[in-house]
Amino acid sequence: MVAIGALMMIYVVPTLLSTFEEIGVDIPVATQVIVSLSNFLRGNIIGILIALPIIIFGLRKAFQTTKGRHILDVVTLRTPIVGKIAQQFNTARTARSLASLMASGVQVTAALDITSRILQNHYYSDVLRSAAEEIQKGNKMSEVFARNEKLYSSLLAEMMAVGEETGNTSDMLEEVALFYEGEVETTTKNLSTIIEPILMVVIGIFVGFFAFAMIQPLYGVVDAI
Repeated sequence: MVAIGALMMIYVVPTLLSTFEEIGVDIPVATQVIVSLSNFLRGNIIGILIALPIIIFGLRKAFQTTKGRHILDVVTLRTPIVGKIAQQFNTARTARSLASLMASGVQVTAALDITSRILQNHYYSDVLRSAAEEIQKGNKMSEVFARNEKLYSSLLAEMMAVGEETGNTSDMLEEVALFYEGEVETTTKNLSTIIEPILMVVIGIFVGFFAFAMIQPLYGVVDAI
């Protein structure tokens, strides 16, 4: 849509504008907006083509820094819908990794350290490091997760607590992983279903505005004839 719109702004709009000017038709406000955008693109097309890859490269480099990753983590968690998916995804990955490592005989503190390096969001990694420190102090791992309900759901902490009491922590985590992996799959499927009509509406609005802006002066042409 963006590519087609840019081509129309650069090649189609100037042709129509010259026709309207020759006939002496008054340009409506909507058409003036399109014309201004067209003039901007035509006058700065080389600069835009040069700046665009530089901006993309700069953003990628910025998000690879520690501060940039932290900003991206905050935005991800606070964005509606995306934040929910991120919570479910990180909960599932945490539970899956810990369950696999602990079932393989890896010590809990080592499993937490390995999992903290697997997770890409630093907030979740910090929780796992705190859990490892609490275990070394003789406290329960589930207590740390229970204090971070904004990141991890209460279900994970409750299942961990049951596993710590019964000695089947890896089995409990396996159940949590299966549950949240299913939640992530369901949420992403529903999201794709919702996005399709939204995209159609957005495209329709842009196409409708462009058509209105171009057709409106034609009525002036008909009156002039």
